[in-house]
Amino acid sequence: MKKYERITAVLTSLGGVWIMFYAWGTLKLGTIHVPDAGLVPFLCGVGLVILGIAWLVALKWTPEREKHEEKRLWRPIVSLLLMVVYGFLMEEMGYITSTLLFMIAWQQIVEREKWLKTIVIAILSTAGMYALFVYLLQVPIPKEFFM
Repeated sequence: MKKYERITAVLTSLGGVWIMFYAWGTLKLGTIHVPDAGLVPFLCGVGLVILGIAWLVALKWTPEREKHEEKRLWRPIVSLLLMVVYGFLMEEMGYITSTLLFMIAWQQIVEREKWLKTIVIAILSTAGMYALFVYLLQVPIPKEFFM
């Protein structure tokens, strides 16, 4: 168990406690049937506390990481770059095309999956997100560049 992981787990829990106190003291919680402005932040704080504690518990039962952990530090950087490029391309290429390309790039570069699994995940996730945003949430999405 690395020291920085323990520190991060504790900070996550402490941040959750701070959010809970802020929501309780500054914002009104209301009730579950008539929620007020502080209810959702309070519940998010509770979630952070639970996740931080679960992280600490999981760290105690997780064997030490391999020495190759340093080689995986590039993954967060590449992930961030992929998301930034995805955000820029969405307006230019359209939602479906950019999401499909993003999912393919993510599965190949970050996750290093086989091509068949990559294609299946990319198509299903793009179709699922399209259905979610267009049909269920009725959110307008960028049109395709070829339409």
